[in-house]
Amino acid sequence: MAPSPFSRDCSDEGAGSLTPDELRAEIERLGPWFHCVDLGHGVRTKSDSLAGEPPDHPARTWPTIARCFPEDMTGQSLLDVGCNGGFYAVEAKRRGAARVVGIDAARHHVRQTLFVAKALGLDIEVLRLSVYDLDPDVVGRFDVTLALGVIYHCKHPVLALERLFEVTKTTLVLESAILPGDRFPASFPYPLGGLESTLHPLAFVENAAGSVEAAYNWFLPSPSFLEAVLKHVGFPEVTLVSVADERVVLVARKPDRPAAHLASRIEWLEGPATAAPGAEAVFRVRVENRGALPWPATEELEKGRGPVRLGAHLFGRDGAEIEWDYGRASLPASVAPGETTTVEIRLRAPSAPGSYVIELDLVAEHWAWFEDLGSRPLRRPFEVA
Repeated sequence: MAPSPFSRDCSDEGAGSLTPDELRAEIERLGPWFHCVDLGHGVRTKSDSLAGEPPDHPARTWPTIARCFPEDMTGQSLLDVGCNGGFYAVEAKRRGAARVVGIDAARHHVRQTLFVAKALGLDIEVLRLSVYDLDPDVVGRFDVTLALGVIYHCKHPVLALERLFEVTKTTLVLESAILPGDRFPASFPYPLGGLESTLHPLAFVENAAGSVEAAYNWFLPSPSFLEAVLKHVGFPEVTLVSVADERVVLVARKPDRPAAHLASRIEWLEGPATAAPGAEAVFRVRVENRGALPWPATEELEKGRGPVRLGAHLFGRDGAEIEWDYGRASLPASVAPGETTTVEIRLRAPSAPGSYVIELDLVAEHWAWFEDLGSRPLRRPFEVA
């Protein structure tokens, strides 16, 4: 077989350097196609249905999705999770998005989107990743994240939604197959462990052993299940946009308020494991801003925000609280989202010999401790001899 004119190392010439016949040959080589993308010259990536969808899919779904994120994306970024053949990534570039990244777990979908981007001369990054692989350190954070036709292909839907939350700055657009409306019960309250809880329907789809995760359906949620889980993972604002033909579209947003944006990771660097009673101990940690708001190092009076500081709690080895406000340390400078800094905190060892645990956490003064918002504090054993 002749080599493809759209290998990774080819130049970004766009479709103008290829004839319609050459485009059709490459489309045939990369088939079958689920997304119908117009490549110009009267050439489209598909003209027939693959699995019962309309031949022009997702053209009929696009008007609903189109109104879920900004029409003008100039200077903004978009992540298309489960990008398939690249239709939505292309539309994001047409809206002026500065950075568009498409990811898919299937190799042939990655190849299709690479071809579409090259054919149209669009700067679209394409990565072969699972939704579980999403990490801000790997792909970054995005103003808009699309997860269209993804969640019901996941064996671990809550974990997938947690990963989507971590890489989303502002808006997540979620589209999914759902339980048939005439077959599932409505959500209902039910006492569990002495607490009144609300139960939301979710159905497991039975597949044969050895079925490939990304290629099969595993769970069919109800719309109320998706709304509840999206709020649970951290999106306080969830809007049900559409329910039709056993599909649902929701938009989850992180509004501009502290609880939706404060997140951290603390990494141990150095410090003593033992100290004499009453001696000063110096600890150094690296902290990363994994949220969407900057951390001010000083009071921001005009915004009503206190500084973010590193705080310490002191516990016994049995978990009993000994001193909650054990010490504070200021940041050396303000920390923007995605940035890291090193913080030094000086603590006075307890006067009584024994085994202790020092817990380090960030605190936004006048707002909250970061642990209360979902971040994990750092715990270190400490001996006073």
